[in-house]
Amino acid sequence: MSQLTLIPLGPIDAAAQPFLPEDAPPPIDPATLLSDLIDLRGGVALAEALATLDAIEAPAEPLPPAPVRARLEAAVRDIEGRMADAFEHAFKPRYRLPTAQRAQQVLAQSGVLENPKGAPLRAATRTLWAPFAEYLDTHLKRARFALRDTRAELAEQLPRISADAARLERLDAALAGAAHQGVEALVLRALSACEQGFGAALKGALKALPAGAAPDVSAWFAADGWVPLHLRRCQALIRAVVLHERRMLEALVEAACGEGE
Repeated sequence: MSQLTLIPLGPIDAAAQPFLPEDAPPPIDPATLLSDLIDLRGGVALAEALATLDAIEAPAEPLPPAPVRARLEAAVRDIEGRMADAFEHAFKPRYRLPTAQRAQQVLAQSGVLENPKGAPLRAATRTLWAPFAEYLDTHLKRARFALRDTRAELAEQLPRISADAARLERLDAALAGAAHQGVEALVLRALSACEQGFGAALKGALKALPAGAAPDVSAWFAADGWVPLHLRRCQALIRAVVLHERRMLEALVEAACGEGE
């Protein structure tokens, strides 16, 4: 039986670099990471699934691989198109992200202009970041849910290609189930890193403001300002998570279709 292609280190590592300290340890290899993500309960469930693989029989009427590949390609185009549109037009009013005017109101109300640290800084960060957090979380969930729906649809088709394709599908599902809790914890850490990075950037921007008169923060929201820059970095991290999961699904489909050919 063919082996699933291991995804090389790359997309998530590169996208996460702006959020990591300079002395961050190097990324671990995929096999080690996978073993770290599987807890005891997940390991037991994985072992039980592996024990059933040999019992899988060949389908009576094999399904040709072409329509399976075509379905995945169509789903990927739709998912990527929706995300690209949302990310390109992030500051359109429909997404309700903060404006320079809103930022100035928050800064004045939080007291962070007089004391850019401690509780005032935390309050300003939470208030300003909340719409960004909702925006990123929403589009990450939409893309991941769409990929999962596609995966569930293909789970009915892949076993009809061949017995080995059915084994690959069941093995992939077992691995995903065993690592689910660990993966979700990593995704939450990624979103948390986006907020922490925003707080650090806000602190630096506040220190750079001239003393005295009421500050003008419109430059923060200009095309080359630090707010859009940070959002683009967060978008890149979200894209990388989705790309990683998309590539895993593509690797499964390609391996399973290869068994049918």
